[in-house]
Amino acid sequence: MPEKPITALIEKIAKECEEANAGKWTVAKIVKQLSGEEATGIKNLRKKALVLLQQLDPKAGAVYASFQRMQVRTSRQAIEGFDRGNIIKSLLKETDVTRGVAEKIGHEVEEKIKDLEISDISTALIREMVNVKLLEYGHENIRNQYARIGLPVFEVQKKILQMPYNDRAMMAEYNLLRVIPGKLARMHLANEIFIAELHDFSTKPIAVSFVPEVKETSRETAFSAVEKANVLEKFFSWRPNISALNAAISAKASKKTAKDAALLWARAAKAVFLRKKAVPSFNTVHLFEPAAFAKKDVEREAMAVAANALLGEKENNVFETAVAIDSKFRLKLLHSVQPKTVLNCRNEEWRLLNGIATEKDGICSFFGLNASAIAFEHEGNESAFFESLQEKAGAIAMLDELKRKELGQREYLKKHGIEAEEFCSVLALDSLLEAGKAAIGAEKESEAISFGEKTLEHLAKALPKTFVIAELRNSTALNRFSLQNRKNFRAEAGKIEEEKQLRKSSSICKNYCFAAKAESKKELNELLESNVRVIEYGEKQA
Repeated sequence: MPEKPITALIEKIAKECEEANAGKWTVAKIVKQLSGEEATGIKNLRKKALVLLQQLDPKAGAVYASFQRMQVRTSRQAIEGFDRGNIIKSLLKETDVTRGVAEKIGHEVEEKIKDLEISDISTALIREMVNVKLLEYGHENIRNQYARIGLPVFEVQKKILQMPYNDRAMMAEYNLLRVIPGKLARMHLANEIFIAELHDFSTKPIAVSFVPEVKETSRETAFSAVEKANVLEKFFSWRPNISALNAAISAKASKKTAKDAALLWARAAKAVFLRKKAVPSFNTVHLFEPAAFAKKDVEREAMAVAANALLGEKENNVFETAVAIDSKFRLKLLHSVQPKTVLNCRNEEWRLLNGIATEKDGICSFFGLNASAIAFEHEGNESAFFESLQEKAGAIAMLDELKRKELGQREYLKKHGIEAEEFCSVLALDSLLEAGKAAIGAEKESEAISFGEKTLEHLAKALPKTFVIAELRNSTALNRFSLQNRKNFRAEAGKIEEEKQLRKSSSICKNYCFAAKAESKKELNELLESNVRVIEYGEKQA
């Protein structure tokens, strides 16, 4: 294969230096220096570019050096260094091949990857290359043992136009290969950001909340709600949430009828939704008349009775039951049960979608942002921190726009009345105050809170208005970020509890969705007054 003209090679290297965050002046100096070199091939030019970059901009040089090391995208949605030993191990584990042949093939595949200079290597691609080598050496039976069974990209595209395709591994690979641009995919794989439910990226919105339709009888309303939740579950990544169920089954109902219907619903839901998910879905009961029932004949006493019945059904209830209130006095309507989660609708009627309070009926996209990593990387440099923060937020906005475009092509969503373009999206931070402390070395709590407010302002400017900014409670994302930060920055692992500090800022309470904890009625009332959206209530027993 003839070598490309040196001008084209230098242009390619210049682009790579830019992607390594080298400044324009630095890139220009490298281009000038390389232009005087003879056409010795891109490998040698890259080596010389690396030496120059390490002298001019050590940080960018370190990034560029990492580009030159062969890396593999694994099925665990992670990037790891290439090791031909893994090829040998998998061949010996999965097939009857001899060690000598396995080692020979592992070596030849490694050399081929180096020769091809493949920028995006996946375990699936490596397996394909190994299978070709097995066939070249006449080991067809071994190739059949090692072959990967799956569908071509074209066939997957055809399938997802009709219905969501639920092979998680295959759809994650498809989205990384066909839908998400490489640069954005690498941010997820490098744990700079987190794309929730990656396998559903091009086929399903994340979450939905619906108000049950009032039927002729309370029993019919209860069964209808279970049926609708069961249908919607097929088209969302997380199990559907139900809003104002107690109000729906109390329309034109007596207190006894409403209670019976509430208990019937809990048993029916348990029969249908046998499995639990990592992210809980919520059945939000209202202790005030929600807007959706403003013009309907809802018996308020029956609403309270139904709410008490639903909260009391802890064993049969497969949904987390939250209580929405618009005044602290509404809690007096509860008798012997204490709500675990309170949705504060004192100033605005929120919907609770899997623990996140929003104005919308659904969540299109959910992303995590490793704010701690940005802080560790730019420690002591506030402007660099915010520049990187806005860059990551911009990438997330691009991903959200891409997902909305993909879902807009799914006729099965429209057929079931699911309009993802009307939904919000969520950007969740692994930390807000702790990241700020690391970024500016804040020692005082007031400094960290002030920096947190500033962080939210920057994110709000960088994101579309459809976004909700929230705390990250997704255990998968937190674990990925924690492991990455420990590896790169030797940061301590574990989730940081900062809600007691967050609640001290009215601005943060208004613009950031986090769960505050109340251990007494007095503390609960204070949080209601401060407009915290979600309150985890656990009153200490005497």
